Amino acid sequence: MHVITKNDRYPFSPFPAGWFFIDFSKNLTKGKLLSKTWMGKKIVAWRTDDGEVCVADATCPHLGASLEPQFGGKVQNNELVCPFHGFRYGPDGLCVGTPSGPIQKPLSLHTYPVDEIHGVVMGYFHPEGTAPNWNIPELDQEGWTPFVHESQVIKTHPQETAENGVDVAHLALVHSYNDVTGGRTLHIDGQLLQNRFNMSRHVGPTKWLGFKIDVKAVVSIWGLGYSLIEPNIPEAGVSFRLLAMSTPIDGEKIEFVMAMQSDFIERPNVLIPGLSLIPKRLLRSLALRAFFDVYKNDISQDFDIWENKKYLVRPRLAHMDGAIMQYRNYCAQFYSESDSKTLLAVDNESRSGETESKLSVLTVNDVA
Repeated sequence: MHVITKNDRYPFSPFPAGWFFIDFSKNLTKGKLLSKTWMGKKIVAWRTDDGEVCVADATCPHLGASLEPQFGGKVQNNELVCPFHGFRYGPDGLCVGTPSGPIQKPLSLHTYPVDEIHGVVMGYFHPEGTAPNWNIPELDQEGWTPFVHESQVIKTHPQETAENGVDVAHLALVHSYNDVTGGRTLHIDGQLLQNRFNMSRHVGPTKWLGFKIDVKAVVSIWGLGYSLIEPNIPEAGVSFRLLAMSTPIDGEKIEFVMAMQSDFIERPNVLIPGLSLIPKRLLRSLALRAFFDVYKNDISQDFDIWENKKYLVRPRLAHMDGAIMQYRNYCAQFYSESDSKTLLAVDNESRSGETESKLSVLTVNDVA
């Protein structure tokens, strides 16, 4: 069982259950051993000759040596080899041999379920070691660019970052979007939470130099570690896929990964007259980088807020915040029973109007 620690900012575990980012597929080549701190533990990851990705705790169960590559751990013949006494572990974590002969009792590393989707390696975590009963769906990659990506270490919780996908009220004030509509009613189906909203934004150095874009967005949240944002600009005939992946490092910090891909721009002159004169492949690359810079800039505006806000068990909500309570009910399924009760603790003081009163009576069963 995973040891759970809490801090004074969040009254629930920093390690919720679900699928969380390990690395991009391109970084896990055959025979290479990677290591990182993930969900409060040191882990190692490698790829076998058959293409299978293996993720395991980085502590040898023999005498506790580190299996991380910087301390001598290595992969040989698809097996993870301990640098201390040469114990060898197969892809399933079982010890398959030692230099000194057979072991007296069966020995194994703790491994984690892994899924590889659209170039991203995700690992499943559950504090009690329960196997996953759901997966994040694959995205069709035909016609789409590879993902460009960057990451940032932030002192926050994955529940806070995912909440941005339902908190449409902050889009105007923090990110300078206009004409924000929708986003008040969420679609929840088990581990999927989906939100839809529209907005517009001026793009350019000044009010007079630039143009307005109208954006339709769909946000699909699969647990607290993976959010897919799909904005499209109908007039220009272009769509993007944005990934926001939050993975707890320890009890205070997360690794926040931002990634983006795009399809072709059907009507580039709608954005800027003359863009159609640029070769399509070059234009696609330039547009992806330009919009990715916008995405990174937008997200960076949330960093200080995330790092300095505190979770309020009984928030004083306004009428426009109705989706926040729907979101909290959704989140409860990824925690222990005691943490779920904390998430759902709402008294009369935290209610604001008829809408909030109706939302407050939702239970975990309503979204499971």
